Amino acid sequence: MRTSGSGARHLGELALFLSVHRGGGPGILWPDHDHPGCRANATEADLALLRTELSAVLGAAVRVSRGAPDAPRQVRGAPVPARTLVRQVSGGGGWTLAPGTEGIRAEPFHCRLRAGELLYVPTGRAWTAELSASARYPLMRIEPAA
Repeated sequence: MRTSGSGARHLGELALFLSVHRGGGPGILWPDHDHPGCRANATEADLALLRTELSAVLGAAVRVSRGAPDAPRQVRGAPVPARTLVRQVSGGGGWTLAPGTEGIRAEPFHCRLRAGELLYVPTGRAWTAELSASARYPLMRIEPAA
């Protein structure tokens, strides 16, 4: 099954957003559209559909997983050799990305994500987050081209 309508438009929004941020610093997107895999009640089938369709749109391998706290309301992400999208689907949280290497002033990046917002994490950035009890989010990792 392929997504149509709003889900397809959401994939287009993500592709455009990533094209602007390729090789750049962090960013936040407030999408106008939604995809079934980016909802609080997303099923494993919805996440698999998101992975398949986003991979096709981007022409890259994409891994999609549900974010899970390392400790109550806390998340830590190690630097990975992939661009990462964090889609806050419920609740909210304060996210901090470790300093990166892009630009002249590589400083930490701090933001607050609320339900429906999306954070772009550039390649090689570690992160921490303090989340609300109701926070849920999928992680979409876009693997580097072979």
